[in-house]
Amino acid sequence: MARFDDLPADQKAVLQLVLRQGRTYDEIANLLKISPEAVRDRALTALDAIGPHDVAGLEEHRQDEIGDYLLGQQSASARAATREHLEDSQPGRDWARAVAADLAGAGVAGDDALPEVPSDPAEVDEAFDAPHARRRARADQQRSSLLGGVLLLVAATIIVAGGVLWLTGVIGNGGDDSSDTAATATTAAATTSTTGDATANVEAQVNLTPPNGGKKPLGVANIVAQSGKRAIAVVGQDLPASGHYVLWLRNGSKLKFLGFFPVVTGKGTNKGRLQGLVAAPADLSSYKEMLVTREASSTPKRPTSIILQGSLTG
Repeated sequence: MARFDDLPADQKAVLQLVLRQGRTYDEIANLLKISPEAVRDRALTALDAIGPHDVAGLEEHRQDEIGDYLLGQQSASARAATREHLEDSQPGRDWARAVAADLAGAGVAGDDALPEVPSDPAEVDEAFDAPHARRRARADQQRSSLLGGVLLLVAATIIVAGGVLWLTGVIGNGGDDSSDTAATATTAAATTSTTGDATANVEAQVNLTPPNGGKKPLGVANIVAQSGKRAIAVVGQDLPASGHYVLWLRNGSKLKFLGFFPVVTGKGTNKGRLQGLVAAPADLSSYKEMLVTREASSTPKRPTSIILQGSLTG
């Protein structure tokens, strides 16, 4: 493995333009008067040099796809497909994390420059209530893990708060307006749940409502701590189908991008359901609001269309 500092100047320049300035391959091509393919080749060659070599089980075209994902150069649908592949590919996750660590260590990529690399598939499946029986069975075997406890705890806490959203079944009453008022329930008291030797604690619940005061869509976020780790679990209902929903933290002009949600579908039992689970940042207490937005860009720099918002200050 090479380090970022060891890369040729042209490859370092491309990565810096992508990660520090948020440029696309096309924009860099116009700037340098070369083809977008040549720009992409430089970028992916650089990542190949940085990452582990000859990773067993990682095909070259998949590595290139993951490289585009890390650099924010995919459409929303391609990004969702790559994330799904990473959830099922240990070699892919290992390679992506090694590359991300080197870029962050070199200072070329800050906290917000790179997308999240999914966790172990068992944890992801349990957190997002994957519909496939195989994944559910695998998640059941991991219920002693942090995120396993988080999922069970979040589901229980939401039920206590009024039953507005369910992680294991149809949301509310299948679209019946009678479920809307439940989302205005007062923040539930902190709840604990013991899983194995670890106790999970809901530190706070944030009710998420439309900025215009409407009744739809609605959401709930829970900030959960267990074994010295913290996570933010978000669920929502009645959202239009889209792969462009983003989670943010805000305090005045200060913003933190936490990542894209999995695609919200427009059909089936998961119709209109938003679900996401991310590690809570260390500076969470310095933010006052949580936002769910719908973005047109795959690399948003700030919130544009706010769909849901809630206060972190109680």
